[in-house]
Amino acid sequence: MQLESYYQEIAGRGVALFAVSVDPPDVSKRLQQHLKSSFTFLADSDAQLLDALGIRHRGGRGDGADIAFPTAILVDGAGIVRWTYQSDTYRQRARPEDIFAALDTLPAAARVP
Repeated sequence: MQLESYYQEIAGRGVALFAVSVDPPDVSKRLQQHLKSSFTFLADSDAQLLDALGIRHRGGRGDGADIAFPTAILVDGAGIVRWTYQSDTYRQRARPEDIFAALDTLPAAARVP
């Protein structure tokens, strides 16, 4: 995960990071441990969050299972979406410099405590 190397800088800006997976909770937890990730992993095995956000990629995994489109969403402390990025291919993710540029526009008062 490319953002993992920037985790401390992102967290230092008052931002919490989450990864959402359609895998069951035990699989998501193992993946988080395997990656030694600082992100909080959320299991969305019934894809309700993916559907609510409109980011479900039906049949997107190699075995035909549903996955999420690569998506980054910057939500402020009041729950307002300030910035989004979405790709239609799993190979393309939001670039850290684009995320930092979006963070630079976020008022300090709007950051997650």
